Amino acid sequence: MPIYNGVNIFLGIIKMIKVSRMADYAILLVCKMSSAENKVYSAHELSTITALKITTISKILTKLTKANITNSIRGVAGGYKLMMKAEDISIGDIIDIIDGQVALTVCVEEDKNHCCELESMCPSQGNWQIINNTIREALNSVSIAEMANPFVANLQYKKSMNLFTTNKRIE
Repeated sequence: MPIYNGVNIFLGIIKMIKVSRMADYAILLVCKMSSAENKVYSAHELSTITALKITTISKILTKLTKANITNSIRGVAGGYKLMMKAEDISIGDIIDIIDGQVALTVCVEEDKNHCCELESMCPSQGNWQIINNTIREALNSVSIAEMANPFVANLQYKKSMNLFTTNKRIE
């Protein structure tokens, strides 16, 4: 299989690990809602703010409400509001709620009904678990507050990277 910049290419299509559209949209919704955490948003208002269809928003908000990320408020002035502070909600939380837990391979899935027939003799299963856990930790380390304010998140990331690079001597 041809490789381009470390990515496998098959029939001209670059294969990659990616977040589902619904999870991406859910992150967008929660980021928008975090701009005024105590505000109650109607599905129509969120549709106007995000340009997402109301049916999509309703599906997402139903899942987020079941997971206690948002609260559904009935009545004329009803809608949805965040139940938690944006700093306390991670990107990993939202992905888990919408898509289920990240699992790069069958052998690292939480639901063991999808066992691989090669599991007993596979030497890489433990490494896949380490890789999967690392990706989950990365997703869980980024909050909605950081995602909603990319400049601050980017600045914090660059500062943390400088901690690693400033100790290295360039010769």
